[in-house]
Formats: sequence, C-alpha cells, structure tokens
Amino acid sequence: MTKKERVKTTMAHREPDRVPLFELTVANPVLESVLGRRITGYGTGEAKAAGIRAAMSGKEARKTLIRDNVEGMLEMYEKVGFDMFWFRPTEYLITVFMGLPDNITANYIFDIDIQETEENVFRIENSDYGFWSIEKYEEESDTCVTVNDSIKQGGITELRRYVAYLEEKAGTLLPPALQDGLESIRIAVEWQRVREDGMFVMGAADIACPTFQPYFPLFLQAMIDEPKLVERYMAATTEGEMPILRAQLEMGVDGILGAVDWCFGKAPLFSPDMFKRYMVPHLKRIVDECHQHSVPYIKHLDGHTTPHLDLLINDVGIDGLHSIEPAAGMDIGWVKRTYGDRITILGNIDCGHLLTFGTGDEVVASVKNIIREASPGGGHVFSSSNSIHSGVSPETFWTMINAVKRFGRYPIQIAS
Repeated sequence: MTKKERVKTTMAHREPDRVPLFELTVANPVLESVLGRRITGYGTGEAKAAGIRAAMSGKEARKTLIRDNVEGMLEMYEKVGFDMFWFRPTEYLITVFMGLPDNITANYIFDIDIQETEENVFRIENSDYGFWSIEKYEEESDTCVTVNDSIKQGGITELRRYVAYLEEKAGTLLPPALQDGLESIRIAVEWQRVREDGMFVMGAADIACPTFQPYFPLFLQAMIDEPKLVERYMAATTEGEMPILRAQLEMGVDGILGAVDWCFGKAPLFSPDMFKRYMVPHLKRIVDECHQHSVPYIKHLDGHTTPHLDLLINDVGIDGLHSIEPAAGMDIGWVKRTYGDRITILGNIDCGHLLTFGTGDEVVASVKNIIREASPGGGHVFSSSNSIHSGVSPETFWTMINAVKRFGRYPIQIAS
C-alpha cells in the first residue's frame, strides 16, 4: 500500500498492510539526527522563538523560515517512514495574544511592534489599540510562553474591549502574514502529489479556546459571570478561523487536525455542560465544514479527556482522537472498545516518562501492548502520547519506530 492508502484504509476501519505511523511534531535532537542538519521544526519553544525573531526581521525572513522548515519536516518524515504529516499555516506567525499557533485566527492582531526587552524576552504590542503581551523563551527547557498580557492586567474591561475588536475585524480579508503561512500547506500538498508513496497531509483548524493565555483564568470566570461575552468571543474567533480552514480545504489537504488543549492530567478545565454550551457549536461548525469537503477531522487532546468524549464523538462528530495520554489515566484499549467503531484512534506510547527515561525493552513491550490492544480491525494509527519532544533521544525514537514496523504488520499476531 501507499502511505495515503494505508491511512485511508485505517480510517475506514479496515486493516491495511501495517499500522500507520504518525507524530504530531518532532523536536531536536531527533530531528537533527535524522536530517543531518539543524532546523527549528515546529510546535516547540525553539520554533516559536524563531517565528518571533523572523517577524522582527521582516516578511522575507518569515517566508524563508516557513519554507525551510516545512520542506525540512517533510524530508524528515519521509526518511523515518511516517504515513501522515501535519502542519499549521499559523506556525511562525506572530500576533498579540499568540498563546499557541492553533489559536491564531484571521481577525487576530497582526499589526504589531516587537521589542526584545531583555535576552529572549519579547514585548509584542499594537499601538493603535493598546493591546500587548510578553513572550519568554527558555532554551534549556525548549519553551516559549506568554507570561503576561494587557487583558490579564486590565481585567474584564479589557477582555470586553478585545472581544469588540474581534467582532469588528471578523469579516476582514486574510492578512498578508496568513497568506505566507498558507504557503506551507501548498508546499506540503504539492510535495506529496509528485510522489508515488506520498503521505496523508493534514492542515490545522480548531476553536480558539485561550488555554495558554495569561488571561485564561479570567476567561473561565467569565463563563460564569459573563456568559454572553464568552459566547461572543467564541463566535468571533470561529468566524475568523473559517477562511483559514476553507483555504486549506481548497488546496487539497487530506485531513484537518486541531491541537488546542483544554484538559489537564486529572480532568478537563471545564465541565461537560460548559463545553457543550460554549465550545461544541463552534467546533462542530469547523468539523461540518471539513465533512462538506469529504475531509476527516481529527482532534488532539492530551490530558484526561474521558468526560468530553461523548460530546466530541456524538455532538461534534470528530473522525479521530489523538493522543490518548496514558499518564493522564487514558486507556487506549478502553477507548478502542468503547468508541473504536466510530472514530480512528491515534496514540499512545508515553512520551513523558517512557520515551524519555525508559529502556529499550520497556519501549518495545509498550509498543507491543498498544498494538495488541488498539490495532486489530484497523482504526488505529500509532503515535506517541503527545509528540517527540526535545527530551527523547534518537536511540529511543528508533527503537519505537522499528518495533511498530516489526509488530504492526496485519494480521496482528502478538500473543497476550
């Protein structure tokens, strides 16, 4: 089978020739060891900091960063033998209140000034509206996070002003930065079209739940105190997401994956009732748009996601779930038995401890157990429980990959 055929067969809940391989992101040092050169990749603190510095240098620096990294990641994924590729057109794009790239919508604030106030600390500001945020990059931990912003400082009055801004800009055209970002999807789709064994290419779209923004506690409180304001926020940001989604669908992506998190290790950040009221209608709008183009939608959620699964599958209509984190109490065998006839499951070897500190034998044993539990009958794509982060060694990574290729052949024949 070709890689794309393998994935499509799996998502149709039939058995392909082997279990498909996928990773959300791969960071250095694994990335560098496979390519033989260093690129920033994506989905890491290193990548976010690179995007900030490129924005400070200008449009051409941003375009070069996008092209070099999407082509480098495609090359790396091909060398490993991954069957699926995911990229965000909002990766490396810098806005005020950036949080995660998945949160960036067309009506976010792209007209910005960036100052490095101290080494690896950046103030991002829009002088016309007075919105600002502070980003801090920590090289040792490979993190780049928003540590402060004007909404956190200004409270509910500033959040109301920001929502009004989002509504004002909801119908505007895609800004130039997003046009540059969408070029990454065009590169990926065209790259695979000219290959006999091309990968299943996924773009990105999700609701803009501000989980990683400093003002998120205020947002949670507003769910109780000012529900109409939260509903306006969700409507305006989703309206800003739709032109980005439609552009990717028109380019010919094979699927869409959304990677905005809202679950911790023990439970989601809000109740199923709150999720149903504020999030479900808008996520369903995104999923429905994908289905109108005959494209599946995969939702990434690490953490303990069980309380929201019925809503995600029955009300939203997702086609796949990634990453089913075992450290958060998620049992891939239970998910397979409970929902495996309706969704494809992607996961779930533990990347937090096992792939970082485990022995080779422990990694192989976990691979075998996951395949035994999740792969029979199709409907399972093997991946880590989040991503291949900077703490995973090349040796451990290849132990995992080789074990999947060895034991993931259909029919699955792993003794209990």
